[in-house]
Order: sequence, then C-alpha cells, then structure tokens
Amino acid sequence: MKTEKNVAMRQKQKPKKSREKKREREERAERSEMLSPALRVSSSSSSSSSSTSLKATSSKKSGRFARSFCASSSSYYSSHLLSSTTKSDWKSRLHRHRKREERRRSKRASTTSSAVASSDFTSSLALVASEMSSSHPLLRDATATAATIFGSLLWVKLFDQLAKNEVLEAKLSRKLVHVTSGTFFAITWCLFGDQWYSKLFATIVPSLQALRLFAIGSGLIENKNAVRAVSREGGKEELLYGPFYYTIVLMLTTLLFWRESPVSFLVVSTMCGGDGVADIVGRRLGKNGKKWPKPFDERKSFAGSAAMVVAGFLFTVSLTHLFGVLGYFPNDRVFGGPDDVGYYGVIALVCVSCALVEALPASKIDDNISVAAVAAALGSLAFL
Repeated sequence: MKTEKNVAMRQKQKPKKSREKKREREERAERSEMLSPALRVSSSSSSSSSSTSLKATSSKKSGRFARSFCASSSSYYSSHLLSSTTKSDWKSRLHRHRKREERRRSKRASTTSSAVASSDFTSSLALVASEMSSSHPLLRDATATAATIFGSLLWVKLFDQLAKNEVLEAKLSRKLVHVTSGTFFAITWCLFGDQWYSKLFATIVPSLQALRLFAIGSGLIENKNAVRAVSREGGKEELLYGPFYYTIVLMLTTLLFWRESPVSFLVVSTMCGGDGVADIVGRRLGKNGKKWPKPFDERKSFAGSAAMVVAGFLFTVSLTHLFGVLGYFPNDRVFGGPDDVGYYGVIALVCVSCALVEALPASKIDDNISVAAVAAALGSLAFL
C-alpha cells in the first residue's frame, strides 16, 4: 500500500517539476529577448569567469537579475565603445601631429637654408667690398667722405631740432655741437684709405661745413635753426667767427698732421672737448666759485679751467690710444703705453697751457685759434 502511495505522489510531483523547468526556460527566453544584439555580442565576448558568475546567479528572481544584468552590460558596452572611440580619435590626432611636425621640419629646413644663403651673400658682399677697397682705394675714400658728410649733417640737424623745440638751451646746444662735431670727425679718419690723397678727401668734410656756415652767415642761405643752434646771441653774423674758425682749424689739422701724429688729436681734443666742456662747467659750477685774478679774465672760473684740462687730457688719450690700437702709428711711435709716463706728462702739460691761454682776457684772437695754435706748437715740439 505504501509503495503505491509513494508512486502516486511521485507521479503528482513530476508535472510540478516539469512546469518549473518550463517556466525557467521561458524566463531565460524572455531575458535573452530583452537583451539587444550589441549587448549579447559583448556578453558573449566576456570572460569565462563572468559567464560562470552569470550561471551561478541564474536562480535569482528574473526581473531583478535582468535589470542588473542589463545595467552592467550596457555600462560595459558603453565604456567599450568609448575606449574604442578614444583610441581612434587618438590615432587621428597622432597622425595630424606627425603631419604638423613634418611641415615644421620642412619649413625650418627652408628657413635655415635661406639664412645660410643670406649669410653667404653677406660674407661674399663684405669680401667684395674689402677687395674693392683694397683694389680701388679711391672708391673707399669717396665712400668714407660721403658717409662722414651725411653723418655730420644729421648730427648738426639733430641739435638744430633740439634747439628749435627748446629741448636744449641755445648755449648748451651750441657747446654740445662744439664738443662733439670735431671729435666725431676725428674718429671718422679711420674710414679713409692709406693713399696720399686720402686726407684730401677727409678735408672735404670741414670744407663743405665752412662753406655752409659762410653762406648762412653772409645771408646767402637762410637757416634759422642753424643760427639758433650755433650762435651765441642769435645773430647770423656770429657764424662767420667762432664756428667758421672752428672748421678752418679742422681743415688745417687734417692737412698738416692727419692721423699718423698725436698732435692732430691733441689739437682736436683741446679745441673741441676741452674748450667746450670748460664753458659748460664754468657756467654751472663757476658762477659762485673762485675766479681768475688779473691779468687773466676775471669772468673765467677755476672750475671751468680745471674741466678743460681734464676733458682735453681724456679726449687726447682716448683718441691716440684708439688709433694706436688700430695700427695707424708706426711701430716706433706707439704712444700711451702703461709705462709711457713721459707721454702722459706732455699731454697734461699741453692741456694746462691751453687752459691758461683760454683764461686770458678776450682779444681779437678767437679761442678756437689761440687754443689750437698752442696745442699744435707744443705738440709739435714734443712729438715731431
């Protein structure tokens, strides 16, 4: 009896188990239908561990499992798509970067080649110019003359404009022109050649300036700016005296001494640098200072005379040292060495003598002539 009852119970339980299995198969079918094709592909490409965990959790409730699985699969798939998109974008960016680098390299190479070509052209041009100056000294002297005239005109024009715009006082502008013009002209002597006529070309520069001053002072040419910058009281007739004598002294110094003798630099330094600085310092520091007693000019100050000595000495030493280094003095006439005490003593003595002459009462002889004459005479006795 018991066995029959057990058999009957087993037969009743079989339909229940079959129904549960059928229900599970339907739930699995529903879950597979809920998944999109892309998600199914991604889920199929997942590792065996994820499939094992998926089978282990298949006994949970279908709705909750389906929602969680869909969320995890969708996040995985979206991250997978993002990573693939990022990789493709990175590859395209790398390709563009390589293209840009190639363009930059090619441009840099072209720029370098052009720079090399320009430097080669400049060096070849300089070589041609040097060869031309050595083979055509006349052309070198003519070029140096033109450059010096152009530079001197610009320099004087600068002080004309400064005086016109009242940036500088008329007296200060005049003295700055006095100090710098002759010094600038002496420095340009190194531009000329070594021929016998080179100093004649250099003499053209102060000669043209002398003609210009004569034309303005005599009324042939009207130039109020030049009168304002050079004259003391604003009269054009003043250009026929001090400024005109100034250019005449530069002409004679160039013709007589040129750059082979320190006498020329001594004359230029005392007349231009010394006398000009003496006036500038004397007007500012010598008003309330000690004055020269008689028989000297009582309006002249010790401060102005001391400034003339110092400025003349420094200008002379600087110019002679410059042209000595450039090799314009002969080997047996190198001046201004570290042990050449006699040279410095002679320069100081000449500068003091010129300051004493400049402090004498005003006479018919202009300071530009008297100071230059003393410097030339004493310098010739010492160095010629």
